[in-house]
Parts: sequence; structure tokens; C-alpha cells
Amino acid sequence: MTVEAHLSHGQLFSWREIERYPRGWGHEANLPATWDLRGLTPAQVDQALGRLVDRHETLRTTYEVRDGLPVQRVHASVPLPVERVDRLVTDPTEHERVKMERVAIPFPMTGDLNWRALIVSSEGAPMYLSLTFSHLIVDVWSIHHLQDQFKALVAGRPAAEVELGSTPRELARRQAEASWQPVQAASERYWRGVFADGLMDRLPTLPARVERERLELTLTSRRLGGLAAQAGRTHGVTPPAVIMAFSAAGLARHLDTDRVTMSLMSSNRFAQEDQHNIGTMNQLIPFVTAVDRGATLGEHIKRLHWAAAKAYRYSCYDFDRVTAMAVAAGEDPGHDCWVNHLFRAWFNYVQVDRRPADPADRSPATLAWTPLAQSYGQAFRVRVEVGDGETRVLMLADPEVLPAEAMTDIMRTLALGVQLAVTDPGRSLKDLWNGHGGDLPPALFPRDLPARPASTT
Repeated sequence: MTVEAHLSHGQLFSWREIERYPRGWGHEANLPATWDLRGLTPAQVDQALGRLVDRHETLRTTYEVRDGLPVQRVHASVPLPVERVDRLVTDPTEHERVKMERVAIPFPMTGDLNWRALIVSSEGAPMYLSLTFSHLIVDVWSIHHLQDQFKALVAGRPAAEVELGSTPRELARRQAEASWQPVQAASERYWRGVFADGLMDRLPTLPARVERERLELTLTSRRLGGLAAQAGRTHGVTPPAVIMAFSAAGLARHLDTDRVTMSLMSSNRFAQEDQHNIGTMNQLIPFVTAVDRGATLGEHIKRLHWAAAKAYRYSCYDFDRVTAMAVAAGEDPGHDCWVNHLFRAWFNYVQVDRRPADPADRSPATLAWTPLAQSYGQAFRVRVEVGDGETRVLMLADPEVLPAEAMTDIMRTLALGVQLAVTDPGRSLKDLWNGHGGDLPPALFPRDLPARPASTT
């Protein structure tokens, strides 16, 4: 038996984002995971995977389009999309190569399951499980919960210990009920305020499926995350808020503006009942804020932190309704991609594990250009990935808006700002660009800068 239902707000947001991808970039919607299977029997692995699929509708869901609108189809049972290979595994990093190969294979948006698995064994003994999920069905939070449940299942812990949240189908039903209307009305009031404050017209946006040259620069540092956490404790904010504040400051300077619109990726799992949902719930939410160059670093960080905190309260909304509101408010993107138009500059922070970063780590930082940057979407994007004590800041930009030199300067400003937020938080924001603060240590920013990649246009 198959049940058909409307999409939840998180599912609809992911659908509207992914459908704009140009041909050949569908794999950008994929999320990988690798689970260690050493010490387990093939039966334990198979039984645990089967239990996960039985337990979670998300892993039995496909999508279709009805009358121009996407719907979800939840199946009572599905064949497991699992491949198996048995080979001698001698390279301890093989699983990383396999993960990258498999995550590069896109899923169709309709008609099939949006996840796949590969079990790699050696002489019959399971070694690792390589998984790929589409963002249409899960977010990173969900993958972590699935892994925790898999570990519990193979360890024989009772199902009663597992906390289960609402299914996407139940969320969609709840969001359509009258009891949800006050939440929806509050989010729509917030959006009207964003439209009244104005979006960033200096950042051009692209139509759906259109490609244009982009540059991507990655700063990797073990010390940066530790200092961001230390600054967060000092100023009563979160580490993501610290890094986001200086990303916004750099953008404002190079656009020569004193107001910026930043869009944040929200997990939408603030309510206790949503902590254990297995599905895709992430949505972007913008906020407009002043960037006062005369403010102290501490004041600037706190201003952006509280603006972001307010935005998070309204980050679960019906994307199609907001698009209609934008039209009514006089917004005109001049093209068919409202995702690009409404979220012109965005920031996302992903914490992969719980390992703390060391603010005194002396490992050299690196700066590198991506040879082939994602050539579509917003004109400015910052994604922070934190894992294994290391922080990676990936900045993507339209070179006609932010050339390579500007991107490098924003990265340097970010590193300097995070450092001074700990050592001299009373310094003015404008001092980040007038030579104050001294040389950055190699653990925060390299002295030798990489050459920008050749133009792809």
C-alpha cells in the first residue's frame, strides 16, 4: 500500500531549491555518510538496515508531480537499494574515495528512492557501509540520528530506547491544520518586514538552471574554530555567530554598504518534539542588519547574533506562499528562480562531530581555490564545515561582484576578526581594514597566497 501526501515545509523548500539546479549539477543535493561495520556479521548489518527502513517512512518515500505540484508517496515496503562487494581492503582511506565517487552520482527527483548504500566486505567480513542520501529526504541532523539508531540495533539495544519524532507526512498534516496558522502568520509578518527593509539589490541573481562563472575559496584552519568558540563564550554568542558576523562585515565593506541581508540555514529543530525527526527540515531565512564600522567588535558580533536569533524564530514557512507574498510586495527578480532572488547571500555552519577545536593549535592554515566551482546560484555564499578539530570556510562568489582579491581580503578579515574578538574585542570594526591587529599567525591565515584559477568562461 502506498500513501500520497503533500510536502512538509522543509521538503517543499528542498524541492524548490534542487529543481533549479542546472543540468549536470544534481549531485550537489547529495549527502554522504560512511559507517564502520568492522566486528559485525552480515546478518547483523542486513537486519539493522531492514529495521531502519521499516521504522522510518523517509527511507520508503518517493516523489511525484501532480497537477504541477510535488507530492510525497510513502510506500509500505521497498526493496533495499543496497549493493554489495567483497574485496581485499588494504588502503585505510579507501572509504573516503568510495564516498566521493558515489556522492557524485545524482538521484532522479521523481519515481525512485532517494538514497543508496554500498556494503564493502573483505573475505566475507563487513568493513564499511557507504551511504548517499538526497537532501530531498534527509538533512545532516537526520543522518546522525540514523547512525545512532543503527549502532543501537547492531548492539541489540531494545527499540524502546529509541526516540522517534514526527514523520514528514505528519509534519505536513500538522502544518496544514488550523493550530499551525499562528506560526505561519508570524513567519509571514517577519517576511513582510524583510521585504520592507529591502533585499540586497547589488547582488545579481540568476534564473533557474542558468550557469555563470563562480569562484570558490577555502580557508582551512584548526585554530580558527577554537578561537571562534572562545570568542563565543566571551561575548555570550555561538561560534557560528562569530564567523558569520565577520563574513557579513567583509561583504558590507566590499559592496560599500552599511546594511547587509544575510540568509541563514536553519535546522528548524528548536522544539523538543522535532529533535528526533528523520527528514529534511532545513530552510533558509534572511535578516537585514546594519554593519556599523564604528562599533566595537564585541558590539558587532552581538548585533548580528541577535538579528540571527530573531530570524530563526520564523524559519519554518511555506516557500510557495512566501513567493506569492514577494510578488504582492513588488519584488521582481526578472527571472524564474525565487530561491536565488530571496536568498542572495547565505551562510551555513555544519558541525560534523563533537570534537572541540584547539585555539592554541599551531598547525598551518591553508588557502585554496576550487578548480571547478559550482557555477550557479547566489552571488555570495559561505559554508563552514567543522569536524575532527578542523574548521573549513568555503566562500563562493560571483567574480564580477567580488573578484578574487576581494574574496581573499574577506577571508583574511574573517581570521583577523575572530582573533581580535578574543584578544582585543573593544577595537573598532573599521580597524580590521586599516592595518591594525598585526600579522596573522600562519595557523590562522597563510602568508603565501594561492594563484587564482584560470577563468572558465
